[in-house]
Amino acid sequence: MTPRRARLSRRIFTAALILTTVGLFVATGMLYVAQDRQRQLLATSIRTSGWVAYQAQLEYVKTSATLDLGRESLPEDIVDRLSLRLELLYSRIGALYGSQDGKALPGIEAYVGELRPYEATISGFLARLEQPLPPDFAAKRMLSSWRAELAPLGETLQKILERSVVYNEAVYARERELAGGVTMMPLLLMFLSGSGLIALLRLQAQRDRDRLDDVLAARRAQAVVESNFRAAIESMPSVIVIFDPVVQRVSFVNKHAAELIDPSPHHPAWQRLISAALDSGKEVPGQSAVAVNLAFSRPDGLISSLRGSFYDVTWEGRTQRLLALADVTKIRDAELQVMQAAKLATLGEMATAIAHEANQPLAVIRMAVTNAKRLYENGEVGEALNAKLTRISDQVERVKRITDQVRRYGRMGSSIQEPFVLKEAIGLAISFVAEQYRAAGLRLDIDVDLPLDLNVVGEQTMFEQVIVNLLVNARDACESRQSNLGDPIVTVRTVLEGNNVAIQVEDNAGGINPAVMNRLFEPFATTKPAGKGTGLGLSVSRNIVRDMNGDIIAQNVGSGARFTVRLPVAMARMSVEEAA
Repeated sequence: MTPRRARLSRRIFTAALILTTVGLFVATGMLYVAQDRQRQLLATSIRTSGWVAYQAQLEYVKTSATLDLGRESLPEDIVDRLSLRLELLYSRIGALYGSQDGKALPGIEAYVGELRPYEATISGFLARLEQPLPPDFAAKRMLSSWRAELAPLGETLQKILERSVVYNEAVYARERELAGGVTMMPLLLMFLSGSGLIALLRLQAQRDRDRLDDVLAARRAQAVVESNFRAAIESMPSVIVIFDPVVQRVSFVNKHAAELIDPSPHHPAWQRLISAALDSGKEVPGQSAVAVNLAFSRPDGLISSLRGSFYDVTWEGRTQRLLALADVTKIRDAELQVMQAAKLATLGEMATAIAHEANQPLAVIRMAVTNAKRLYENGEVGEALNAKLTRISDQVERVKRITDQVRRYGRMGSSIQEPFVLKEAIGLAISFVAEQYRAAGLRLDIDVDLPLDLNVVGEQTMFEQVIVNLLVNARDACESRQSNLGDPIVTVRTVLEGNNVAIQVEDNAGGINPAVMNRLFEPFATTKPAGKGTGLGLSVSRNIVRDMNGDIIAQNVGSGARFTVRLPVAMARMSVEEAA
């Protein structure tokens, strides 16, 4: 054979070998794909059809066990447990013949007529469980009858499951036949596949290294962010406390918080601060934060007024809560001074009325003393003299009540909030301005129908100042009203609204100018003429009400204006009502 023919023969052989290898590779791949597809279909058929039958049988066994438990001991949660089991059993029965997986079961159509009536039976059981159970013995009898009604269902499900097992065994046998006939791949194909696998593994390893580098970089960036966050809250001029909301254990405090209580997060005062903040928290509409406003007794004996908010934060890899507070003690003291000035101004306005009210009992005392002296000089020392002395004593008590009201109203308020009887506080405020109303010829209609044990939390003297401010404003509005609006009248009423109570002060003085309504509660905003009123009464009143976790609104109604103070009822009162 010549070299040329030999080279040609080698080329032909090489080409044939290549074509044979490629054909073998393609044929092996096609055969492998076809057999793998058949095995997948068989495996899917085994898993889905057999699993549907097994689930139905399992739910029947669980339901039967729950019924047996109920008719034996009838535990308290039997209704919830039995409802859950019946609902699951109902869904499994429907899946047997209604789902794609169930339809793959051999001969399932023959059992549809037996299965459907049990769906109606189980629906009836569920409807009966929505009603209260009968007494113990009758309930057990009822559960026993249910158990008997479902017994044939178990036999039917068992037959379906057995047929599924037989069918699955046949499918497994067919799968083994297919697995035994798999064509061995050529060595070249194995080599190529192995080379491709090695390349794939190397590529995957490189990707894993890149991902690991990204994770480490992200962790380093997170550590930097947490470090910056810690430095930021450490330098903030506010009280910052981070704590676990579940166990209420402090995780971090900044230096301003440490100055307020103690650097150690284990100091018992921290638990007291967290509890007080949680109790005084109030959700802010439209925001995720929870507003906090409280007066806190520090370990050194001082009382600080604190205002701030709660925020959920991720700290040290888990969700915790950040409490940010501002120490507004100085601002609070300034508000108390403003309120005291407003109270003294009100006292100045009422000085004439107070003097007139005090002069009446003094005049009676003077007349009684003159009469008592005359009776004594005439030797009449019996019941007539005793009656004069009793009258003197009564008038002295009346003067004492007047001076007590003035002294109480002029007392400086404090920052300590505690429960007080709301009806009594409203009555004291009304009694303080009642003489003014009488002197001005104004009618005061009072409808305060509140339980004597209904309390709210706050500083009682400051709350009385709010009611007095509203009544004085209503009086001034009535004095400047137009004469065609009828007789002036101011109404004070209370309305219980669930866990809140509303105190309404309403007049018929013509209402508030809409142009002033939007800024009515701003400092120095007033509708009174120049030289009368400071414009601080409503602004201070709003701050007092907000400190009590309440709100105050103004609106024009009918022929006048209505101011509504809405406050939450103290928790002690709420718990009594809930228990009732």
